[in-house]
Amino acid sequence: MALKEGAAASRELLSVGSGGGIHDTLLINSKHASKKVTSLETVRIPRSNILDRVQSFLPQMALANNELSREMATAPAHQFDIENLDSCLENIIEMNVALVELSGSDTEEEEIISEDSSESEEDSCATDEVTIDTIKLPKQKGEKGKIEILDSKVNE
Repeated sequence: MALKEGAAASRELLSVGSGGGIHDTLLINSKHASKKVTSLETVRIPRSNILDRVQSFLPQMALANNELSREMATAPAHQFDIENLDSCLENIIEMNVALVELSGSDTEEEEIISEDSSESEEDSCATDEVTIDTIKLPKQKGEKGKIEILDSKVNE
């Protein structure tokens, strides 16, 4: 009994590497792929409701843009100034949004090289005048934007 089990295990072990590898498995007309009988079936994926929602939202957005452009043609420009909202009686939400470049490096070596190059750039730019174009802000990892209530008037 033990001899038969050992012989079967030996045959299995001998046939392990004869499959031809992953490349032959993926080929359509390979010898290995024809031995393996697979029942793959193509199915239609149901339509996503997100697509329906986007398709219904886009015409509404286009109508709102057209209406806004008509109002901007007839109304005075100060009504559409979002920088100065002193005359507005409604609640206003101010959001400060920052766009930052995400680092694509996964290795510490690349990060060390980029830190060294940024230090040398900082040394060379230390005497230059700081402007909006030349200012370098530190990267804030994991910190989310803040929402602050600037003026809260409670109607009593």
